[in-house]
Formats: sequence, C-alpha cells, structure tokens
Amino acid sequence: MEYYTSGRIAIAASLLVAMLVSGCAAVKATRQPGKRDMSVLLSGVPRNHVIAEFGAPTYSEERNGAKVDVFSFKQGYTKTTKAARAMFHGAADVATLGLWEVVGLPAETLADGTDVKVEVHYDLANQVDRVIVIEGEKAVHPPKLLDFARRGEPSPIDAPKSSPPLPDQEPEAIMASDGKVRVR
Repeated sequence: MEYYTSGRIAIAASLLVAMLVSGCAAVKATRQPGKRDMSVLLSGVPRNHVIAEFGAPTYSEERNGAKVDVFSFKQGYTKTTKAARAMFHGAADVATLGLWEVVGLPAETLADGTDVKVEVHYDLANQVDRVIVIEGEKAVHPPKLLDFARRGEPSPIDAPKSSPPLPDQEPEAIMASDGKVRVR
C-alpha cells in the first residue's frame, strides 16, 4: 500500500514539475524580436521614417552636406510566427511531460533573429538615397519564393522591355536562340 501511494506522489510531482518547467521555450518564442519593415530602405523614404522603424542609429555623420546613418538591429519574426512557435512548444511540452524543454529552449535561443547592419545614405532633402548592407543581406533582401527555379535568369521585372507594336503593325513572335519566344 505504501508503494502505491509513493508512486502516485511521484507521478503528481512529475506532472507538477512538467507544468512549471513547460512554457520556457514557449515564453522565449513570444519574446523574440519583432519583424522590421524593410521597405523604409527604399529610395525616397524620409529619414524620420527609417529612424522610427529601426530606432536611433548606432552611428551618424554628415558627408558632403548629406547625412549617413548606420543602423544595427535584429530582424525578428511576425506576431503570427511567434504565436505559432509558442503554441508548438506548449503542445510539445504537454505531449512529452516537459521533456521537450531540453530541445525547445536551446532551439529558441539559437533562433533569436538575424543580425542586420545597414548604412543608409540620404540626399540633401533627408530622404533615402542609397543603402549599403553591411551584415544580414538575406534579412534585408529575402529570396523570393521560387527563385531557385530560375538560377541566374533575369526576373521578369529585370527583363528588357520591348517597344509596343505600332497600331498598323501586328506583333511578331520570334524564336530566340535560347529557345524562348520573343515578341517584336
């Protein structure tokens, strides 16, 4: 009878410890840095919008009458991504009685966002003129979906545009040497 009671106490204590320990990876997932809006790095965006998005620059100077700022930050995750990760960690904690923390906590520690450093040059009107990515190229210019399929081919946006046919001419399709049909 004594063994039966101590077994119940051990199981109850294990569940209590699992509930107390669980949530560490889930909590860490919700506290990851947020995703920054990289569109403020486009040409023509006012300097105050860049500072509002990235915070105060780590370095600032004036060159030839125009400002140059260096920003350093972590590019994080959207709220939806953080919530999904937290829910996954919570479910894994419950399913493994807290053992998931051995894997989940280090995983969340490693996946704490991408370090980004950019040098932003402004024109005389304090609008973005050009941007130099010092660190975190993939965070600033994320690869497009299906980019792996083209491998080196120019995107449709980069492809040279042909002039439209004149009203009295029919468009003419020509087979190029690379096997693609071109309209002339």
